[in-house]
Amino acid sequence: MSLSWIKKISVLLALCVMLGGLTGCTDNNSGDSETAEGTSESGEGTAEAEDTIKVGFIFNGECENGGYSAGVNTDRLAASAYTDIESCYIDNVNISDFSAAVDKLVDEGCDYIVSGSWLYTNVLTDVAGKNMDVNFISYGARARTVNVYAYTDHIYEGAYIAGMAAAYNTDNEKIGIVVDPNMMYTKPVINAVALGSRIVYQNAETFVAFATQDGEIHSAVDALSDEGCDVIISYTESPETVEYCESNGIKVIGNLDYSKTAADYENLLMYFYTDHDSLYLAQFKSMQMDTWEPEEYVGTLANGVVNVSSALDCARDGTQHIIDALIPKVTSGDAYIFSGEMKNVYGNIMIQQGGILEPAEVYTMDWYVLGVNTLPNFVVPKQDLEQNDLEIMQ
Repeated sequence: MSLSWIKKISVLLALCVMLGGLTGCTDNNSGDSETAEGTSESGEGTAEAEDTIKVGFIFNGECENGGYSAGVNTDRLAASAYTDIESCYIDNVNISDFSAAVDKLVDEGCDYIVSGSWLYTNVLTDVAGKNMDVNFISYGARARTVNVYAYTDHIYEGAYIAGMAAAYNTDNEKIGIVVDPNMMYTKPVINAVALGSRIVYQNAETFVAFATQDGEIHSAVDALSDEGCDVIISYTESPETVEYCESNGIKVIGNLDYSKTAADYENLLMYFYTDHDSLYLAQFKSMQMDTWEPEEYVGTLANGVVNVSSALDCARDGTQHIIDALIPKVTSGDAYIFSGEMKNVYGNIMIQQGGILEPAEVYTMDWYVLGVNTLPNFVVPKQDLEQNDLEIMQ
């Protein structure tokens, strides 16, 4: 988070203490006599109601299944709890329905629209251009426009540490990863896992299985096990990879926030995840103070958006030492993931010794590093997308 944002938040919090509960929503439907009593001659009560801000979130996944979208929705609620801004959401929105979801939220009175999935990045740019009186906060976007705040994150930093921890806990130098192709930066995440694992074992192999739905995830985990992978990493919208591994006694690393439920799992080694509640809170506060501006923001380990848990009970002794040693190096930039000589799966040198990939090059990686093996795709194409009734939820 930039210094300017920190200063803004400090001022905003101080003002909130002074204002107390005076910024609450006012009911415009109350009777005339009540309105007359509750409103001064200056019309402050009416102005307060007119200034009420509403924010609408749109999610590609389901907010009730404990998955990635559910986690982002939890961040929304956490940020909302510290402001008087009203927020709502629509989940399970396909890319083709995004524009209609925006229209519905705008009709509901939303002044700001937050994208909860990077899948909407391209279509959001077009929709924002047609709705210049609405401000957008776009997850996965890397370039702002006049009414779009762009934010992304380096989740591959967490995946790098996960790959190292996974290799330390394997018996046969084979790591599996179940990947939902709809997640952001899948190739950088896969490559980061592979590079992390090879810090522990020079010839460690990373096997990748793509899956989205629960049944596909089961098949993917089974196939990875058949390849000899005794530790599996999840990078999916759904929590099913961890659930299925747990039920089958397979050591697993999750990509969601298990801080409240980790004790329920005997085979969970650790987990990594993103946490956007502080970012949303800063956005909400700036909306309240009418200082919101379209900017660009990158979440990392350094600013607390990307998080890595401690090693859990089933992890081998020494796992926590590895995590503790690596996090500061990644955070400070001393251990830059995509640097040094790097070969692709065919043995061709993609990065020369001493070279690095800039973030923009990481975002657009279209190759796998040496040691990555991809299995057949387990995603079953849907013939017809289910029609979403676009129900607005609080």
